[in-house]
Amino acid sequence: MKFRRGQAAWIIIEAIHQLGRIVALVVLLALALFGLLGFRLAQGPLEIPQIASRIATRLSGEGVEVRIGTAELAWAGYHKGGAVPLVLRLADIKVGSDSGGALADIPAADLTLPVADLFGGRDPIALNGAGATFPGGNVPVSWHADLWPGRGFTLSHGAVHVRIGAGRIGTGVNRVALSDASFTLAVLPDGAVQVSDGVAQLAPQGQSAPRLHFSFRAHRDGLWLGRLNVALDSVQAQDLAAYWPPIAAPDARVWVMRNITAGSAHDAQFSIDMAAHGDLSHFKIENVQGGFQASDLTLHFLPGAVPLEHLDGVFTMPGMDTIVIDAGGGAAGGVGLQSGSMVITDLTAKDQFGFLNLNLAGPVQNVLGILGAPPLNLLAHTPPDIKGATGTLAGTLAAMIPLAKNVTARDVQINVATQLSDVKMATPIPGIFFTDGAVRIATDGETLRADATAQLAGAPASLTLTQDVSKPDGAETLDLQGEAGPALWHAFGLDTPSGFTSATQGSAPFRFSLTGPADGTQEAALEADLTRIGLALPLLGWAKQPGGAGRLAARFSLQNGDLGAIQDFMMEAPGLFVRGHSQGRVFTLTQADIGRSQAQGSVIAPARPGQPWQVEASGETLDLRHGADAQTQPNQPAPAAPPQPAPSGPLWQARLAFQHLYITKPPAPGLRNVSLTASGQGQDLSQASASADGVSARITPLAGPRRALALQGQDAGALLRVLGVYDGMQGGALDLQAQFGGGPAQGTLKLAKARLVNAPGFIKLMQAATLYGVAEAMSGPGLLIDHATIPFTLEGGVLRLNGADAYSESLGFTASGSVDGNTGICDLQTTIVPAYALNALPGKIPVLGHLFSAEKGGGLFAIRAHVQGKMSNPQIHVNPLSALTPGFLRGVFGLGGGPPPATKPAAP
Repeated sequence: MKFRRGQAAWIIIEAIHQLGRIVALVVLLALALFGLLGFRLAQGPLEIPQIASRIATRLSGEGVEVRIGTAELAWAGYHKGGAVPLVLRLADIKVGSDSGGALADIPAADLTLPVADLFGGRDPIALNGAGATFPGGNVPVSWHADLWPGRGFTLSHGAVHVRIGAGRIGTGVNRVALSDASFTLAVLPDGAVQVSDGVAQLAPQGQSAPRLHFSFRAHRDGLWLGRLNVALDSVQAQDLAAYWPPIAAPDARVWVMRNITAGSAHDAQFSIDMAAHGDLSHFKIENVQGGFQASDLTLHFLPGAVPLEHLDGVFTMPGMDTIVIDAGGGAAGGVGLQSGSMVITDLTAKDQFGFLNLNLAGPVQNVLGILGAPPLNLLAHTPPDIKGATGTLAGTLAAMIPLAKNVTARDVQINVATQLSDVKMATPIPGIFFTDGAVRIATDGETLRADATAQLAGAPASLTLTQDVSKPDGAETLDLQGEAGPALWHAFGLDTPSGFTSATQGSAPFRFSLTGPADGTQEAALEADLTRIGLALPLLGWAKQPGGAGRLAARFSLQNGDLGAIQDFMMEAPGLFVRGHSQGRVFTLTQADIGRSQAQGSVIAPARPGQPWQVEASGETLDLRHGADAQTQPNQPAPAAPPQPAPSGPLWQARLAFQHLYITKPPAPGLRNVSLTASGQGQDLSQASASADGVSARITPLAGPRRALALQGQDAGALLRVLGVYDGMQGGALDLQAQFGGGPAQGTLKLAKARLVNAPGFIKLMQAATLYGVAEAMSGPGLLIDHATIPFTLEGGVLRLNGADAYSESLGFTASGSVDGNTGICDLQTTIVPAYALNALPGKIPVLGHLFSAEKGGGLFAIRAHVQGKMSNPQIHVNPLSALTPGFLRGVFGLGGGPPPATKPAAP
């Protein structure tokens, strides 16, 4: 026979009840036979097993069959008097249902019946038995019964005191070990059965040995209806499996065994309502109510997740379909549990569900650790900066958990609502943080949403993040609004002037948005209002003051967090419009109007480390005139160049092509058809090659930081005007060979066939003093120079001439000294040689030439002059005696002051 859930306990109780009825039956049987059998019994015991079985079966009620193997009726009262009781000795009693199921197996029982009290006397009928067993267990049962018969051979009332020995109740995995138990069974006049004073000591298991108190009452109203009241003192969670049979609420038991792994339950009280047919078939638990106290529990609300620990609370069952667990305190992964509850529903249905609700408080790091750890993984695709946030949290976590054997995170419906305060969080920008943040986070396990207000780099900001956390490629939406100010300018290096930009001033409100999966392609947009900022590009002559309108807008894509492509970049302000886009490694500048410059071009990022950036630019105009002015600071001595460190920064290559290049302020002309190819590292120029109409230049590397410059021009006057160096020359060929970098610049400038159009009048007069000079003077305006060689050194803005000479057929010059480009002051010792072709001829005689010319490039007769003061209006001191003194005597007597010691120029 297959026993239904809880039927074993009911069978035991019903069997004991039937035992009481059998006792009453035996009493009635004895009374009926008393008169007829008196004489027979005086001769010895009478065997009546069949009669006793039939009478017991008939009187036991519907569906019950009693078989008595041995029934002996004995009475000594025939000889000893009526006070001697009748004794009915029964053995091998088997009680079962008419369907074949066993209800009880009673080895022996004795019934003692006072003859004088058969009809309602004061002394009870005594019934004793031992060693009885019942299906569903092997515990031995013994009893002592006192029964009071009523009128008409009825049972008035009675009580059976039962003791149960050590053994087990239940079979297989559903058995429970019992040390001992006792209770009192009462059969009431109305046919009801009552069990009182029930105590059961369950066998020790692990650290638990719970003691059970119980009572029971049942009556028959068509069906047997009963209520069992149970109280349990204490049991440890890890030992609960030994006392909870799997047949009782199996799914709930599996969930409890797996997820409540530590702690204790105590002060348990339950009431169980049950019903069954008369033959105890169709047994059914109608309702269960009760609860217990819990202390120091460990609850794994989701397999693999951080457990709830040190829970103190109350377990209640308001009905057999629902369990409610209320917790008053605890912790989870360093997060404090202020309060919480778990409601388990549908215990009588096929599937059960648990509804968890927790109120949490603690450090943000600990909460994010719980949400980000397996199996929740709610932050698996969240940027590391968010995961590293600090602060405090208060919020709720709600979850619906199926109470099945193999629950995964996907089976659990989670809702989290938290409030974070005093949040500090890093950003992808080094040194920039979100501070003083207040963040609201909510998630249902499918979507995560965060709303935050904070200080970003010292300015107010707000952030909204929505993320699909249900799948690895879930979409993400981010919206950040803030204000870029001094802290951000500093983080990007924009608060310090560079060779290209000025220091950025003011602040700019901005908005940044992002959509798409974190581990995939995301679309981003940036908008900024530049009205309140001040910015300049001095090299290109553009500046914007705070208050002038301006804006920046960009649309770009990210691939796995890295920049993928820029769909559009646009920046505009008065006098400025820049627009471009990128694809892969190539950024294309479609339009750049900055001041008077107009260009387009591209920037190509390196394909791998060690390769250079490639820059190309071309356009109508490149205007650097304001940049040259900004770099010129009159009357401010330039410091000596510090030693240059080794080149650092990225490698680069550049190619430029412009129709017009302007370097110096008007009226200086510009260069046309300019092209430049250059390469370097960081701010260091390694080599370059440039050309324009009539001009070519080349820079080549030397040892260390030194570079060699070679510059040739077909129109020296025009080139010097373009460079803003000198506007008093026309025509001529120019050849410059110099070295620079890592120290003073040194070199030699050579001119040929150039004409000085602003020559002083007395020099023109000296030129015309000979026949050669008359011809040259009549040939054109200014002073013609056939050839000039100018060795120089340039350091800290000071140009030093080291024996420069220039000459034509009619006139010659020499010069040594300095010209300070920072202050515009010169200090030169010069020699003027009239009739240069004839005058310098004696100085070229071998061996004797120096007797006729004291200075290189001088002559037999020459005029020495000292030029000093502002270049715009210098003071010229001429020694007339030097013109009458032969060359070697000028050197001996130093007439005219003599030239300062000359520095030997370095070889170009």
